[in-house]
Amino acid sequence: MADKPAPGTFCWNELMTKDAARARAFYAALFGWKMSDMPMGPDVYTILKQDEKDVGGLMQIRADMGPVPSHWLAYVEVADVDASTKKAAELGARVQVAGMDVPGVGRFGVFEDPTGATLAVFRRAQPAAPAKPAQSPKRAKPSKRSKRVAPKAAKKSRRR
Repeated sequence: MADKPAPGTFCWNELMTKDAARARAFYAALFGWKMSDMPMGPDVYTILKQDEKDVGGLMQIRADMGPVPSHWLAYVEVADVDASTKKAAELGARVQVAGMDVPGVGRFGVFEDPTGATLAVFRRAQPAAPAKPAQSPKRAKPSKRSKRVAPKAAKKSRRR
């Protein structure tokens, strides 16, 4: 997901599979894809790479996900995931994921269109605003009174 595509453009493809190891071997042999794993909670998400470019992802279907068959899911870039899934529902789609954040990556939603086809919408995480430079603390200037008191106090301590 290196280059940011325009809204309405397909931007990512993801394989959800019942056998991640077998899928990795198959697609590496078929397309020459390289794989890069990243931890995702208790799971591992595999980035699929072609010539060092991220071209998709691969993830193991867990038992708690229910009876989900292995499948590819395409993602379309949008300006607003929540507005897009809401509009899809108004147009007859069945929303499966209204909007979910993936920290540091972005936000996505998933719906089944009126014909039964599943599609995901995605918005990349916005870069954090640059931090303001820390200001050095200002030194307090000694008052005229403190200048006058200090020499007197010093004279008294010398007399003792």
